[in-house]
Amino acid sequence: MPAFGVSIYSISRKILSGEISPADAVSWLAGQGAEVIELVPFGIDMVGDPGLIDKLLSAAEQAGVPIANYSINADFLQIGPDEYREELARVKSHIDVAGALGIRTMRIDCAGYRRPMEINTTEMFQKELPTVLDTYRRLCDYAGKHAITILIENHGFHINGSERIRQILTGMDSENFGHQLDVGNFICVDDDAEAAVSKLMPFATTVHMKDFYIRSRDPGDATQFDCSGAWFRSVYGRYLRGSILAQGDLDMHKIIGIIKQSGFDGNIFVEYEGMEDCYYGTKVSLDNLKRLYGAV
Repeated sequence: MPAFGVSIYSISRKILSGEISPADAVSWLAGQGAEVIELVPFGIDMVGDPGLIDKLLSAAEQAGVPIANYSINADFLQIGPDEYREELARVKSHIDVAGALGIRTMRIDCAGYRRPMEINTTEMFQKELPTVLDTYRRLCDYAGKHAITILIENHGFHINGSERIRQILTGMDSENFGHQLDVGNFICVDDDAEAAVSKLMPFATTVHMKDFYIRSRDPGDATQFDCSGAWFRSVYGRYLRGSILAQGDLDMHKIIGIIKQSGFDGNIFVEYEGMEDCYYGTKVSLDNLKRLYGAV
């Protein structure tokens, strides 16, 4: 049976505004029924303020809900050798934080979310694939001393899509490497979500649950990269906006059914990024996840 949890990113607006502390956020998520929590360092700088580590661990212990995953953004592509070394050192400092937290899985990106669309081609992916594989091998080697498994997520507009992710997963030879499967992100590259989830469930270590509204015509208030409220555009021009889970245009009944039928028993995290109040959107999303999983 999976554990149903929430990414703290879902309520990061409350943290960034100073309305709540990171420790308060952990307590609040536990109070809404989260069984596990994912940390994302938006407004939570554990590298600059190591004292936060003990505060978060204490809050999790008091709530009886483990912090089970840590996700960070990173970019190792389209940069020079010096920048690459600096980024590698920065990411390793976050791996050390995950180790101090006792976390066993960590999602690390390798491509920038806002890189220009014109260089997110199949040809560029094949050109950059050796760097991607070499980088993840380096990260896995370093994370091994903490007994951490490094995860790649289908995220953004380049390292995304079921075929590209599968090529990376099958090209890696590190035992501590896996996949954080985000069921919603596939539509950012116009990949069919249900088919993509079916293809990649055998590789999944953790799962992100996310839903979107999808439109073919401009609904207004659309930019290219805003994923936290405003509409943004997929690679081939569809308009997307985050929604409460099971209230958007993805067929969550079918997607959750695919996950359940696969026998997956790892951590499943709600990642809410809609326009509603994030407390409300996160709570309803988690409730819907549990309800639908029991119904399919």
